[in-house]
This record gives sequence, C-alpha cells and structure tokens, in this order.
Amino acid sequence: MKILMVDDEPMALSSLQRLLKRCGYRDVETCDQSPAALARIQSGTFDVVFLDLLMPEMDGLQVLEATKPYSPHTEFIMLTAVDDVDTAVKALRLGAYDYLVKPVDHERLILVLEHAFERRALLSGLTGASSGTSATLSEAFDPIITHCPRMKELLLFAQTMAKSGNPVLITGESGTGKELLARAIHEVGPVPGGPYVPVNVASVSESLFESHFFGHVKGAFTGATMDYPGYFEQADGGTLFLDEIGELSPLLQAKFLRVLEDGKVTRLGDPHPITVDVRIVAATNADLDKACQQGTFRLDLLYRLKSIHLHLPPLREREGDIPFLADHFLKKAALRHGKTIKGFSPEALDLLQRQSYPGNIRELAQKVETALLMTNVPYVSPEALGGKTVPGPVFGRKLCSLKEDAELQTAYVLTQTGGDRKQAAAVLGITVRQVQRKIAEMKKDSRWISLLGDI
Repeated sequence: MKILMVDDEPMALSSLQRLLKRCGYRDVETCDQSPAALARIQSGTFDVVFLDLLMPEMDGLQVLEATKPYSPHTEFIMLTAVDDVDTAVKALRLGAYDYLVKPVDHERLILVLEHAFERRALLSGLTGASSGTSATLSEAFDPIITHCPRMKELLLFAQTMAKSGNPVLITGESGTGKELLARAIHEVGPVPGGPYVPVNVASVSESLFESHFFGHVKGAFTGATMDYPGYFEQADGGTLFLDEIGELSPLLQAKFLRVLEDGKVTRLGDPHPITVDVRIVAATNADLDKACQQGTFRLDLLYRLKSIHLHLPPLREREGDIPFLADHFLKKAALRHGKTIKGFSPEALDLLQRQSYPGNIRELAQKVETALLMTNVPYVSPEALGGKTVPGPVFGRKLCSLKEDAELQTAYVLTQTGGDRKQAAAVLGITVRQVQRKIAEMKKDSRWISLLGDI
C-alpha cells in the first residue's frame, strides 16, 4: 500500500513518517509543496493521502478538489490545526475520507488509516474497480477450498490487504483454516520469496521463550553448545506466523511488544542487538478484545497485531461448502489409501449436511477419511459416517417417482448403495431375503444385467 503525506512543515512530515514506519508502513512518500503534490497524486497510484489543509499557493481543499476526480479510489485524510466544522463538512463533501485536528493522537491516526485501507480495498480490490475487471484470486489461495460467496469475498480482501506488508491478525474457531490463510498471505505479500516461519506459541514454555524467539550464543546457559538464531532472525526478510497468540503470558507479551516496536532482538548472552525486518501474521481462536477488557492481554500489543483483521467464519456459516469440501476430502483420502470410491450415497450426503462440526473443516476431513476406511462399496453410506440408513429427502423423492415400477426402484437403490443388500432392504422396507430374490429375478432379464453388473 502506498501512502503520500503532504504538509508544508518538514518537521511534521518527518514525525508522521517515523510513526508510520514504526507501525509497519514501509511505502511512505512525503511532499512539502501543494503544486508538486497535485502532480504526483494525479500521476501516481497512492492508496491513502494525508493532506494538510493550510498550505501556501494551494490549500488542501483545492488539492483535494483537483485530484479526487482523477484518483477516485484514493482515500484522502485531511490534517489541520483549526477545528472548523464548516471546513470539515466541505472536505467530506469533496470526497475526503476523514478530517483530523492537529496535534493528532497517534492511535487515532493509525486507526483512521487502517479503516481507510479497508475501505480502499472494498471499493477497488474486491470489485476490480481499479482495473475495470472482476478481481481474481492468486493461486496461493488454491489450498483454501470454498464455493461460499462470503468466503470468496474474505479471500479477495485478504489478498488485497496482504500486499501492504502490514501485520495481520486472523481470528476464527479451531479448524477453520487459519494457518492455510496465513501461508497464502505470505505468498502474495511483498516478500513471497522470503522465509516463512510458523510457530505455535502455546508450545513454547515461558522459560524457553527468549531462547526460542530471540536466540542465544554458545555458552549463554548450560546446554548452549552453539549459536542459535531465534524465530525472529529465522524469519528476517519474510513472515513469522504466530499461531495461538492468545496463549502468550502477560510477561512475554511485554517482551514481544518491545521487539515489534524496536525491530531489534538481542540473543541471550550477546549484548549487541540485531535488527530484523519481519512481517507478523498472528492467529487465535480466543476473543482478544475480551481478553484486553479482562486485563489478560495487552491492548497496545493487540493494536500492533491488528493492523489488518481477518475473521474466518465457522463451517456452519459457509453456505454450500460442506458437500463440496466432503467430496474434495474423499478424493484425497481415496488416492492416499489406494481405494476406488465414487462418492456419497444421497442419505450420506444429507447426513453430512445435517451434522454439526465443532472442529470445523478439520473435523469434516477426519470424518470423511474414517468413513472411507470403513467403506468397501462404491458409495459411502450413512453407517460409515456414524448414522443410520433412512430414506432421506433426495432418495425419498426419487423413490416416489419410481413407485409404479418396483424393479426400477430396486435397481436404483442397489446402485446407490453399492449393492449393499442390508442397506437396500432398509431403504425399500423389505427383508434382505426379498432383496436377494429380486436381484436373482432381475438378472434373468437382459435389461438389468449390465446395470446390476456384479451386484
């Protein structure tokens, strides 16, 4: 994301530029003359422009009025030392996103900037407005399987915001795919060729935290037989993915925050700090806002991590994704175990869609693989999924349409159950012996031989 700051006071420009860079915004340009700013905005591709109101030659409103029509998707944030309601209203009418009064509170400024980025992404990145075409997802997102419109919009938004290089916080229930999304963000970010270091924060004990994250030198403590670069050094020039960030203790949160603020780590046993350039992507299934209210998580750390917030919906809220994902997992499991399975019986598919999944996608994948291992017929049955065979809505409608032809009913049920006599008997409401008799009779008729095959 590109930011331009326009102000005729060099000290103000320098101060704001340092603030933004400390917060992870790297692509920040400055300009101290309004005519030059006018030309740069009209010819450039800035996402956000901080525009001082009171400047010689042309004031901020004149610059805004002259450039907004040429840069409709650029968000303008006006800065002024004068708190004037009429001027603020005029700026908003001319297309400014917000109006801030100097001296601007730093937290307020960054919050407004984050919201401006989100609006910029929604107006142009998600609709392809900047290019005039529909936005498409990078191949990096291919591992995230979905047909759900809500998920597709989220992924497009993630792709747009990932390019900024800013910290990302991914929230969502366990098993919703947070780690897959984190890796995709790295691969479409500014440094896809850089290292990607995933760390489960909950697995690192408090006593080993500094050694693991900051590293140590040989002899720093008993057992330190060689120099060890910590996770921050390992991820230098790339992405550090911190899973279960909510499990970080208050003491470690303070140490972690210091590294994020300074961009430096100090190995245990070495007095010399090392500068690192790391993009942080964190994930949690905890409610960090609530944790901050309860005093168990630092608000200033959450503020650092939450520059971009992505919330993954649970599987139950992903419209149409259960059958799509189940089929995907079935094919993968069949290939892995060397089995030939055609799919799910209608009742099994109906059962899958009616079940709850507290473990979300991970639970669905495990359930499908278990069912495949228990299946020795072409179609997965409800029994293999832990349910019972009942004439579900899809099966029932088909059977009703064939009720005038008992042989067609029998043939349909047998093919859908993979020749399972017991299952077919339960669906047809007859005994297994009666099913066997029907099969024997039908095989005497050439019309059914090819259909029934080895059944």
